Formats: sequence, C-alpha cells, structure tokens
Amino acid sequence: MGPSISEFSYGFAITSELIRSLGGVTAAPVFPSLFAEGRPGGGWDVRLDRPGVPLFLQFKLCEVMTRRNCRESQSLRFNVPCYRMHLRPARSSRQHEMLLDLERSGQDVYYIAPAFHRPDELNAAFLTRSVRRQSFWVKPSDVGPLPDPFEHHVSFELSGRWAFFSEPRILESKRGFDEVATNLEHRLRERGGTELASENLEKLAASITEIARKRHDIEEPLQTESREAVQGVAPLQRIAYYASVFLESQMFVVQESAGEA
Repeated sequence: MGPSISEFSYGFAITSELIRSLGGVTAAPVFPSLFAEGRPGGGWDVRLDRPGVPLFLQFKLCEVMTRRNCRESQSLRFNVPCYRMHLRPARSSRQHEMLLDLERSGQDVYYIAPAFHRPDELNAAFLTRSVRRQSFWVKPSDVGPLPDPFEHHVSFELSGRWAFFSEPRILESKRGFDEVATNLEHRLRERGGTELASENLEKLAASITEIARKRHDIEEPLQTESREAVQGVAPLQRIAYYASVFLESQMFVVQESAGEA
C-alpha cells in the first residue's frame, strides 16, 4: 500500500522538530536563496559565529506491507506491518552514488523515512513531537553501492530488523533517532569549532559541486550555467543549492541547543 501523505508534509514535520531540538542540539535548515546572500530574513537562520556542523537529509516516503505473503515476511520472517523505502535505480538516477560520495567526503548524510503512511498518523506524531522517533534513519554507506542498475529498496520494522532487496540481505547497522542525535552531538564537540569556518565551507562547496557533475540527466550547459549563477554567493548557500537541486536533499546546520526536547 502506497503512502497517502506527501513528501513535503513529512519533510515539514521533521524540519519543525529538528529546529526545536535534536537531543542536545538543534538543526536549522539552510535554504538556497541565491539573492538573499545571508541577509537577515534571507531564508536561513544560522549563526556562523557559533560552533556547528552540516547535516544532509534525503526525505523518503514508504510503502506499508500488511500481508504475511509479502517478500519480507516470506523470505526473512519480518513482522507486519513493515515498510519499504525505495532507492532511486542507478539506470535513471545517480542520487545514491552522489550521496555516498558526499558521505565519503566526511559529511553526515542520512536517508530518513516514516514508519507510517496515513495523514492521521503523521498528525498524531507531529502533535506529540515524535516524528523523528517514528522515523527510520539510514546512512547511504549502511546500504553500500547499488549492485546493478535495477530497482532496489530497503525494508524495515521500526523497532526490528531491516534488509536490502531485491535479493534479500539483512543489514547490520541499525540506526534510531537517539543514535543519530548522539553521533551529531559528538561531532559537534569534536569538530564544531572549525567546520563552519569560511575555508572549510569553501572546500565543501567545491566538493559538492564536483559530486554534482555525476547528475548526467542535467546537461553540462545547464550545470555550467548553475555554477556561474552561484559565483559570489555565500558558500553555505552554494552548498545548500547543490544539495537541493542536484542531490535532492535538504541541508541543515547542527548547533548546540538551548534546552533538551
């Protein structure tokens, strides 16, 4: 059964929670407004004079499997309901490969998908501020490179196992919200004082621009035009622009929270 919520609604709900608190830190979204260039009210709310680290999220929706004759139950004895998060097939998109490259460059990158599919479930989770804990978090590296150009998905029970399909393969790394928050807090303590420095943001902007060249469905003249359009724009916004347009992900900046959730 397909989802009856929109990716926009789910992304809004998650973003609202991350702005409030992500454990001991908050995550402010960076929007690629090319004309604001960081002026107050210009589409993002990040204090670059405070320690912070980038975070990249790719929002996904899921199919819900409710019958015991589904592949997950038949092959791996999953409980139902369980969920399928589809990955973009390599024959039509290099998104997964680009997200892997971004993660390999040292960034925190996650797919995030809801363990629910109806509007009433989203509303209940939003009102109780539990969307982040009712979501499945997985790094591209947990899945690894796609083995072929065909359809693949990750199936999961929120509090149970997860596996890669089409050929069933149980995956070992299990990431919940609490682990993600702890890892981000550790990274903020270790590297937060330097990652938003101008020199490091310029390096990240150059890296993500190079990764974006793998987006072959956007022709080179348009890629060149994009690079020229963002010249002179603040590096944080250039990064957000490439993350959004080429990697179809949302950039956040994680900083210390004023209080716990």
